Amino acid sequence: MLAKKCGVRTGETIYSARKKCPNLRIYPGCEYRVYREYSNKLYNMLLEYTDKIERFSIDECFLDMTEYLMNDTLLNKAYEIKNRVKEEFGFTVNVGVAHNKLLAKMASDFTKPDEVHTLFENEIEKKMWTLPVSELFMLGRKTVPKLERMHIKTIGDLAKYDKEKLIKTFGKHGNMMWEYANRNR
Repeated sequence: MLAKKCGVRTGETIYSARKKCPNLRIYPGCEYRVYREYSNKLYNMLLEYTDKIERFSIDECFLDMTEYLMNDTLLNKAYEIKNRVKEEFGFTVNVGVAHNKLLAKMASDFTKPDEVHTLFENEIEKKMWTLPVSELFMLGRKTVPKLERMHIKTIGDLAKYDKEKLIKTFGKHGNMMWEYANRNR
């Protein structure tokens, strides 16, 4: 938690992280076998809610709950899943609730740990567009400084930027960034 306040990001090299946070402490991760075991247990629990699951990584899944709410709400199911994971497995999860994967992923990363966040259409300008452009899903570390030199500091700045100029500068990736900022995927 403290490292994130210094600007350290997930997946960053230790060298880079130590430059930002000189007092950084590094702890060994748990055994991959144990991590995989709990990942599979979580996946099997999620199958109780829907069979439309996409594993994004060892510790992230996208669930399509459209046909499985049975007179309940997405928000209630999100809290139910979050609480069950904590009670049954002893670890915390963040749950993002939205109408597509991009927004759900963005919502799940808002604040941690052990939270449920929404990112519905009517919340995008307030919750997502105010975030630094570096927070946009799938934006690489090398792209962010280029965007900032173009005076694109927030996701909202990117969403409002001329799409054709982005494509001219970044090619297909410029189109994807613009679409992501405008929640089109």
